[in-house]
Amino acid sequence: MTDILGLLNWTVLSTEEGENLIINAEYNIQPNACLKCGSQSFYKHGPKPVVYRDSPVRGLPVIVNAILKRYRCKECGGTFLQPVTDIHPDMRMTIRCVRYIQSQCLKDTFTRIAENIGCDEKSVRTIAHDYINFLNTNYKPILPNMVGIDETTIDGKLRFIITDIGNRKPIDMLINREKPTISDYLWKHRDDPVEVVAMDMWPGYKSVVNAVYPNAVIVVDKFHVVRMANQALDGIRINLSKDRVKAIGRDWMRRKSLLRMRYKNLDEKGKYNVDMWLENEPDIAIAHGLKELFYLIYEMPTRQEAEDLLDEWLATVPPEMNKSKKDFKPLITIFKEWRNEILNYFDYRVTNGYTEALNGVAKVINRQGRGYNFETLRARLLFNKHHKPPYPSLNMDPSVEITAKEFDDLLESLIRCECCLRLLTPFDYSSICVTCTERFPHLKPYRYPPLPVEDSTPYSE
Repeated sequence: MTDILGLLNWTVLSTEEGENLIINAEYNIQPNACLKCGSQSFYKHGPKPVVYRDSPVRGLPVIVNAILKRYRCKECGGTFLQPVTDIHPDMRMTIRCVRYIQSQCLKDTFTRIAENIGCDEKSVRTIAHDYINFLNTNYKPILPNMVGIDETTIDGKLRFIITDIGNRKPIDMLINREKPTISDYLWKHRDDPVEVVAMDMWPGYKSVVNAVYPNAVIVVDKFHVVRMANQALDGIRINLSKDRVKAIGRDWMRRKSLLRMRYKNLDEKGKYNVDMWLENEPDIAIAHGLKELFYLIYEMPTRQEAEDLLDEWLATVPPEMNKSKKDFKPLITIFKEWRNEILNYFDYRVTNGYTEALNGVAKVINRQGRGYNFETLRARLLFNKHHKPPYPSLNMDPSVEITAKEFDDLLESLIRCECCLRLLTPFDYSSICVTCTERFPHLKPYRYPPLPVEDSTPYSE
C-alpha cells in the first residue's frame, strides 16, 4: 500500500475516501520506560483510538484515526499512552497541519482554512494568533533612506502606514494617526538613516518629521498637488453650470472627465469635444488652460525651470479665480507654507504612489476577512510577502579553515535536544524535542515560542 500519510515511523492500515479522507494508522515505536516514573517494568493495557487532523490531500480534509497502545506501569501503577512523533503537543493535529495553517493564515480567511482542514475555526484562529503574535513581537524594522508615510481609513479609524518607497515594501502600520503615536514610533528609529520622507500636506506629519529627522528632506507627493488643480477646475465648472439651464449642467457633469484628462492624452474625438466646449465657454477655457499649465510644471527637467514656471503660473491666475475654496485659491495658498517641500520633488523625483496603493491593499484585506483585529490586519499586510524571519543558517566552504567567530556561529545555529541530542525542528517548541517531552514529562523543559517557518527544515541547514 502506498504510504499516503508520509510520516516517519507510522504505518497506514487502510484508507476511506468520502467527504473526508480517513486514514487508519498505527505508530510503530514502542516506549522503553514508563513516562511517569521511568521504570522499565510495564505492560500493555489495551488500545486507545485517537483522532488527529492533517493537512488536506487531493482537496479533501484528512482525518488520521490513530490506533495507539496504552500501558500500565508495574512500579507506580500509572497508565500512559504510547508517545508519538510528528504530532503537535498542544493540538490534536499533525505538525504538518499546524505548519499548513501558519502558512495560509496570512493569505486566506480563517473560516476557509478551517473548512479545508475540517476543524473548528477557533483552532485555526488560536494557531494563527500565536503565529502572528510571534511575528509581530519579533519584527524589528530599520527605516531605509527613503520612506513614505500616509494614512488610510479602515472601519472608520485612521491607520498610519509607513513604507520603503525605494524597494516598494511595507515597513509598518500603526494603530492610529495621532501625533504622539507617530512621534513615539519615529523617535525609536531616530538613528535610522532616513534622508527623504514622501508625504501629503498634513501639518502633523511635517512637524513630527522635522522634530525627529531635522536633516531629512520632505517631499510632498505630486498627486496631492496636481489633484488640487483638477478640483479647482471642477469647482469653477460647477459654479458656472448654476447659471445655465439644467440640461446643460447635466451634460457638463457627464463630460467632466474630458476636462480632467490631460489634453495631450485625449483621442481625436475627445479633443474635438473639448475644443468645441472651450470655444463656447471662455471662463472654462481659462480654468482648463491654468490646469494644463500647472501639470506642465511637473514635466520640467530641473528645479529651477519648474520654479520659474510656477512663478509664471501664480502670476497668470486671474483674481476672479482666486477667491474661494472652489477655485484655485487653495492651490495657491499651499505654496505659502509648502513651496520648498513641493519643489523638493524635482531634486529627488520620488512619489508616494506605492504607499497610496498599499492603503487600498489594506482595505481589500480587511474586507475579505469581514473585519480583522488590528494585529491580524497588520500581520497580513506586512508578512504575507515580506519580512518573514529566515532560519538561522551558516553557509561555509568546507575546504576553508573555520575561524573562531564562525565556530561560535556554528554552535549557535546547531540547536539540539538536551535529552537525545537530535537536531531540533522549529516545531519542537522547547529545548527538548517533542518525543522526549512526551516520554519524560518530569523533565519540564524551558519553553520557547514557535518559530515562524513554513517547513520542517532543521535550524542548522
